[in-house]
Amino acid sequence: MAGLPRRDILRGLGVAIVLPSFASLRAEAGKKSFEATQRFVCVSPNYGMNPSGFFPAETGSDYEMPPLLESLHPHRDAISLFTNLDHPGVGGGHGCSNTFLNGVEMKSTKDNPQRLLSLDQLLAEHLGQNTRFPSMLLGSGGFSWSRAGIRLPTQSDPVRVFTDLFVDDAAKAKQQTRQFLNEDTSILDVVRKDAKSLRVRLAHADQQKLDQFFTSIREVEQKLTRQSEWIDVRKPTIKDDVIRGRDDDDTIVDLQYPYNTSVMYDLMVLALQTNSTNVICFGHPGGNRLFPFDGITLGYHSLTHHGKRPELLKELSIIERFYATQFATFLSKLKETKDSTGKPLLDSTTVLFGSGMGNASSHSSRNLPVLLAGGGFQHGNHHRFERRNRDGRPLGDLFVSILQQFGIEQEQFSNNGSNLNHLLT
Repeated sequence: MAGLPRRDILRGLGVAIVLPSFASLRAEAGKKSFEATQRFVCVSPNYGMNPSGFFPAETGSDYEMPPLLESLHPHRDAISLFTNLDHPGVGGGHGCSNTFLNGVEMKSTKDNPQRLLSLDQLLAEHLGQNTRFPSMLLGSGGFSWSRAGIRLPTQSDPVRVFTDLFVDDAAKAKQQTRQFLNEDTSILDVVRKDAKSLRVRLAHADQQKLDQFFTSIREVEQKLTRQSEWIDVRKPTIKDDVIRGRDDDDTIVDLQYPYNTSVMYDLMVLALQTNSTNVICFGHPGGNRLFPFDGITLGYHSLTHHGKRPELLKELSIIERFYATQFATFLSKLKETKDSTGKPLLDSTTVLFGSGMGNASSHSSRNLPVLLAGGGFQHGNHHRFERRNRDGRPLGDLFVSILQQFGIEQEQFSNNGSNLNHLLT
């Protein structure tokens, strides 16, 4: 971090409004058993998954695993599949991918940007106060939103992710960071003072905008406070073979996308295992990149606009099967990796796979591809909901069940009407 300008440290700051993480409370929490620790991971392909290959034909526990998800067959007792989950009120187009975890569009929240707060960031408020990172946002896609209504940036470089997790800064760099943080706190104090003096001269509508500005300031302050508290806390020591390869068998790690997908999953497992974070989002990018796989002749975006043409669907399935296989391997590693109590990480980790894009070929935001794994839920079934006119069951119903599974007694989130507890708990 040495030599970084202050604006680079400040870039992209934004976290949820919660009480500061106090060192004394963190020390107290460290004395307790981690048995009750719960974790949340969300994986989202920007363009969703082709509906014809994702949703099973049968419901209940005896469904046949659909073609795109065949690699998940060993995990069928630990996953739940859903058909006809929607975000009511969200329109189509590429922008719907950004609404996966909040169920609202930016254009509908001008009077109340806090409605954009995404599920992962709400969970981070409750699960992230005793970890170095309240949440980690990886890959691309940017579908996480702060309480101030800011779409949060992601990190797609595995080397940078490894460094953030496991490489301690030198003493000089720590001191420089500490100085920057102190200066930035002073700047925020001045900004807040000026804003408060302005408030008395503003009309009511403008005062609401100013309140939203104060929310943003509080989020930045929270981020600065956390950075300051963790500067001198040593990071876990982990071998770097996950990104460098192993010398004993000349293993070389490919850090280029999409081959680095497995590396990112490995880093996610390590981040959870070392209690560096309890909340992770990982986005697979869209765009029209040409995947370097045999049988692929067109860019990803072009393939998603297949118009049900068999030759394009065949190529698209190669990409989507790759994503599913990587995800299945991730679930296997969560099963194999033990937490500090000796239990599989998957037992205490709720894993959500899905997208705000239902059918990329038609830019539809209906019938979203959603899969839930782990986390102590009752799994093993495919649930299909009835559609009422254009809308299916609100995806927010599932989100409320996830919140309540974490002990967050919240009855409302997004556009939910109820919950899915009767099916999952």
